[in-house]
Amino acid sequence: MYEISAAGHFDAAHFLRGYQGKCANVHGHRWKVEIALLGQELNEQGILIDFMDVKTALKEVLNIFDHKMINDIPPFDSLNPTAENIAMFIFQEMAGRLQTMTAPNVKISRVTVWESESAGASYISGE
Repeated sequence: MYEISAAGHFDAAHFLRGYQGKCANVHGHRWKVEIALLGQELNEQGILIDFMDVKTALKEVLNIFDHKMINDIPPFDSLNPTAENIAMFIFQEMAGRLQTMTAPNVKISRVTVWESESAGASYISGE
């Protein structure tokens, strides 16, 4: 089994609904996002999936959030924009984009969203 990862970042603000503490107030982060992909077979060049394809798709997804108020972006206009929920959203968005890439047997194993250097949350594939 092979695993590759790619990372990106975006800058955005959010606040947590129903939270008792500072995070109930509007605040911003430089969010770091890492995606990990798994597969059993390499192509004829010895590549699981082209890093450039993964990074391009990840950038498209992260641009949804960049320099925005996450609470204004569906589904986060009703879903609390926690790192956990953002990781799940990015996982689902990337899974859709992965289907159009030339790596049919590659699956996302994990998306980790870091809201600081010391605090992050992952959404992990159930497969």
